[in-house]
Amino acid sequence: MAVTGPKNVVTFKQKPVIIIRDKETLDLFKDENLGYVLKFLRKEPMTIGDLEQCFKKAGIEKSDKSIYRYLHKLLQVKLVAKAGKRITSKTSDNLTSETIYTRSAIAFITVAPVAEPGTDGKKNNSVWDATRLLLSEHFGKNASEKEFVKFANKLDKDRDQLVVNLFENATEETLMKVAQLDYQGINFLLQYIGWLAILPEQDIAKDLEQIFVK
Repeated sequence: MAVTGPKNVVTFKQKPVIIIRDKETLDLFKDENLGYVLKFLRKEPMTIGDLEQCFKKAGIEKSDKSIYRYLHKLLQVKLVAKAGKRITSKTSDNLTSETIYTRSAIAFITVAPVAEPGTDGKKNNSVWDATRLLLSEHFGKNASEKEFVKFANKLDKDRDQLVVNLFENATEETLMKVAQLDYQGINFLLQYIGWLAILPEQDIAKDLEQIFVK
């Protein structure tokens, strides 16, 4: 007796958003091949064969072994997960299965850490240090590195949590809209809504006045 074609059995529940701070994972976003895999998986869970076809459509030839290596790297840092199985059957007693893969989240928030990894907060990230100096010049006042790091860490944590809350309460239609954005579009969206969400929640101007002194 003939049985209908391939069917995906998805057992993994994708998170709305994941916040990424560690340098090892952030560096993976610089790898163009890994970026392609994450981009392709935005559409739906895929097998290695599906991903190979996606690369071909993009004008790039990749072997299944290469794609497996890309997936292995992404699985290790939990940007990708095994979504379940694709069941294929030609007859009722002839079933085969393949692993399907998916992004672990619809969107990823990439954040430069305030302190460099392994420094226990003693050495500030150069981006944040430059931020502190520019704000010092803007206000015509100085802020100690320790106080600014404390302020920036708290603001960053609170803002990220607000973004997570926004995604967790979003409708399925809204999440699908987000999933259709490219990497740059998602990052812009996340940064923009993060600041808009936190402004009514905190008196940032007052906090800045307290850490920037004459």
